[in-house]
Amino acid sequence: MKFDTLLNELFPNGFQIEKEGSIVSGSAICGNQRLALIGTVDHTLIGIDEIIRLSRIFLKIIKEQPGIPILMLVDNNGQRMALREELLGLPEYIGHLAAVQDYARRNGHKVISLIYGNAVAGGFIAFGMGAQTRIYAVDGASPYVMNLPAISRVTKLPLEKLENLSRTIPVFAPGCNNFYKMGGLTDIWHGNLAACLETALKEYSSIDSRAELGRQRGGRREAINTINAIINA
Repeated sequence: MKFDTLLNELFPNGFQIEKEGSIVSGSAICGNQRLALIGTVDHTLIGIDEIIRLSRIFLKIIKEQPGIPILMLVDNNGQRMALREELLGLPEYIGHLAAVQDYARRNGHKVISLIYGNAVAGGFIAFGMGAQTRIYAVDGASPYVMNLPAISRVTKLPLEKLENLSRTIPVFAPGCNNFYKMGGLTDIWHGNLAACLETALKEYSSIDSRAELGRQRGGRREAINTINAIINA
């Protein structure tokens, strides 16, 4: 979905947006409450510069707008694969951005993620997956952590075998429906996006139910049992 179309459908009562490169921020009205917006556009790659900007916006929101709901608008093609990023320790920056999102939650912010374009690999882990308990996608979005050719190279399994597995096992397949089955998405939004967002804000919970959702939906049947076994060991 185009970014401008997304904003108009989410916020018919108005919004304000500032754009710096591929990073956007601002505010909007949903129902009877204001929320802060922070997002990425144009299938951007998440590198060190993007993470620094996103982190600064998060920390400014936490400092200047205590408790305001935060909506992350997600569209990225993964982490930036570059020598500069590797030399400067991109994984540490990704961890920092994830920690900032956790810090926002611990300070009373409802943190919601909405995938409207791509959400790939380390870019998704850094910005999008960090919402943890409330991750949504519009119909037609494309979240995935690793595509099948890459999985084939890492696991040494034939691509044809992985393609066959992906038809019945959601873990091996990209896309909204498979992430939904695994519990990675709370829901996939159709129709009135403004109403979907308003409902998400009303039903927000800080409890991480992804493993249980994966069991209920048949995408990850044993994850919750494994987690409980470790906790109760």
